[in-house]
Amino acid sequence: MGAFTPFRPFSGLGGLFPPRKNPFRRICMKAIIIGAIASVLSLAALFPLFVSSYVIAFLFNLLLNLSLMIGMNLLWGFAGYLPLGYTAFFGLGGYVTARLVLQGWPIWLSLPLSLIFVLPIGAFFGWVLFRLRGLYFSAASLGLLILLEETAGKWTFLSGGHEGLALPSSPKGPSAYWLILALTAFSLAAHYVLDRCKGGYQLRLIREDEALAESVGVPTFGVKMKAFLLGAVIALLAGGIHVWQAGYISPASAFGLSVAVPPVIMVLIGGGRKGWGLLTAALFVSLLQEALWTAGGKWVLSGYGLILIGVGMFWKRKRK
Repeated sequence: MGAFTPFRPFSGLGGLFPPRKNPFRRICMKAIIIGAIASVLSLAALFPLFVSSYVIAFLFNLLLNLSLMIGMNLLWGFAGYLPLGYTAFFGLGGYVTARLVLQGWPIWLSLPLSLIFVLPIGAFFGWVLFRLRGLYFSAASLGLLILLEETAGKWTFLSGGHEGLALPSSPKGPSAYWLILALTAFSLAAHYVLDRCKGGYQLRLIREDEALAESVGVPTFGVKMKAFLLGAVIALLAGGIHVWQAGYISPASAFGLSVAVPPVIMVLIGGGRKGWGLLTAALFVSLLQEALWTAGGKWVLSGYGLILIGVGMFWKRKRK
């Protein structure tokens, strides 16, 4: 009898599951990467001490965009699911945080409490949405965003209606910047770990062939839900930090197209698993937003529309 060969369901997927490298080299590379990231974050944390408030405002928006892009990319870049309504969690996190702050809760308690309140709702949304795939999933998630915007506009007793909610003004200093910097660091770490763990491999297999993934024993629903909820956590916290920094929230600023479109542009431009692509896309969109706002803000949605058309034409020509 021949030697027993164990069953390895992923053995033929070399592109998805690369061979193991030298462990010592891998450890050294991880140490270098972690050290470099820690140095950059430490330097970034000191920026408020020696740069202008205008630069800090731009960096805040850049980090906010980067965090939202990473959160959306956990599904799109890994599993191939594009949640067009991803910023629904941004708006929900913003509204819950605003309500808690108005009740006198400090921001450092309001943010984790918003997770406790909203994540069960997010789990229900995921349970519903993941009954669908492909374009149907994307369309349903966008429908959810539209529904939430309409609901927020009518439930004045909770959301303040279309007039929105104004938070009490208080000196925040660089606190909002440090919070969004910490969230960005968490988002990058989550993306890095997912890229190298079993769950990331399973998500990539789902992206390539979900039926094959199910046939070899991958719990596709559970894996997608975990990535979905991790992205929801990032968006919830980003929404809470943004509202606390801006001091105001309305249905349009929480769920409108001006909030929903930028992450879609970023993941289409720089999505995937490459860190530089993510950073470049976030920087491009942040500079575009700054230019459009400086020009008066009347052409923001028009600019987004032109970029989406350009991205669509680029991908069409690339696939030929």
